[in-house]
Amino acid sequence: MKRNLIILIISTIALTAMGQSQSIGLQVGFCEPLLRQNTANDPTKKSNVLSMNGGKVGFVYDATLVKGFGFSMALNYGFTGQSGKWQQVGPSLYPKQRISYQMHTIELPIDWQYKFQIAQNTWLIVYTGPTIQYNFLFNEHTRRQDLDPVTKRPVDTDLGKTNRYAIDSDGDGVRDYTPLNILWGVGAGFQYKNYYLRGGYDFGIYSHYRDGRNDTGDYANHARFDQWGLRLGWYFLNF
Repeated sequence: MKRNLIILIISTIALTAMGQSQSIGLQVGFCEPLLRQNTANDPTKKSNVLSMNGGKVGFVYDATLVKGFGFSMALNYGFTGQSGKWQQVGPSLYPKQRISYQMHTIELPIDWQYKFQIAQNTWLIVYTGPTIQYNFLFNEHTRRQDLDPVTKRPVDTDLGKTNRYAIDSDGDGVRDYTPLNILWGVGAGFQYKNYYLRGGYDFGIYSHYRDGRNDTGDYANHARFDQWGLRLGWYFLNF
């Protein structure tokens, strides 16, 4: 899979010289990564879903090769997270625990696209293609809340942060997760002159687990990252 993606990237770059029109721009957007995992109670389905929200910003290169067909390639930085909710640890109301998540990502989306001109300087866009992501930071921050026996008021305790990519839950010496994600997206957009709006969904096609076997429960680990996305961009250079 990695080899095929490298070939795709090299081919895309090589086709740049053939472009009828080319543009360079900036884009900002909203994204919602969805980490889908199986559990010990349900090892055959990815029923445990962690949803985060955030934004991204980056540079974009767009090229039309022939009669509306072309590609778009970007380099984005994304920041996403989830504040988490207080949940009971046991049968009593207290103690409670809350886990918050924070993730920083660098990504390279490569979208093969077709632009339908519907009016002067106005296009509808459909696209599909891979996105390569690297999560260089993914932290879990845990807080605990207990009831003070004297004041009878909740008291928070910071239990610290955990680097998700350092977790080895079954203790076999192999870290559970990988920071590399590979996704395949589909979407549509609208462009007027040098401004555009695009939205789509990316399906994870690469396992989020580095360790594919959970030795403590003797079942296979399954997980993938999906992603919703919405991008607003501006081409500041056309050639």
